Amino acid sequence: MPPKKNLDDLVAALSDKLDGLSSDLKDRFDKIDVHFKELKDENSKLKDRVKHLEEDNTILKTKVHDLELHTRATNLRIFNFTPAQEDYNFEDLAEQLYSEVFLPVLLGAVNKGRLKEVPSRDRLILSAHPLQGKDGKPRPVICRLLNGFYRTLLLQCQKEHGVRSRRPGLDPSRPPPLRHPFYEDTSAELYKFKQRLAARVEVSAAWISGGSVRFKLTDSDTVRKVRNIFVPIEDIIAL
Repeated sequence: MPPKKNLDDLVAALSDKLDGLSSDLKDRFDKIDVHFKELKDENSKLKDRVKHLEEDNTILKTKVHDLELHTRATNLRIFNFTPAQEDYNFEDLAEQLYSEVFLPVLLGAVNKGRLKEVPSRDRLILSAHPLQGKDGKPRPVICRLLNGFYRTLLLQCQKEHGVRSRRPGLDPSRPPPLRHPFYEDTSAELYKFKQRLAARVEVSAAWISGGSVRFKLTDSDTVRKVRNIFVPIEDIIAL
């Protein structure tokens, strides 16, 4: 058995080593803790930066979209329209649009006292062009009018005064559909947003009017207007 002095020396040496090891581990853990706090602070700063970048991106997308809607502010998109000429010719297309689509509505508006006189074609249509489609087949046509007044008037009066055509197989007790229905020429983003909103179970109806999406919730008759289509739908419904 070793002498007591040797055991005391051995214990003392081990104690010193353990103290040194403990101190070293403490220093290491302190450094790790400091590094972790630095990473946590850096991560928080990065999250704030990403949040600000997303907010800036939303603002920029909103401005670009508003500019696009502004360029379409007097446009109409006409459906089920077959240009008389396969080769695009503005004069012929504008005359056909004026006489077949717009003139009956304008005459009805004059008869109802909503318009003093029927504007000439040149005072109504600034430009028009058909979208891509098969020759001789109906295709959408984009038509730019002189101002927003005429666009609003035509949209409001087409249901009552637009030309209608009876089609086989449709319910004869219901009014025939419009021959050439037209709507606001809106952006793809706005239309897709309207479709997503209308698909929500909380929403009973959604439509586009005046360049904005409007909707009703299933438990309310209040018409609500969407201020920004780049805000999450959940936030819009919760407002």
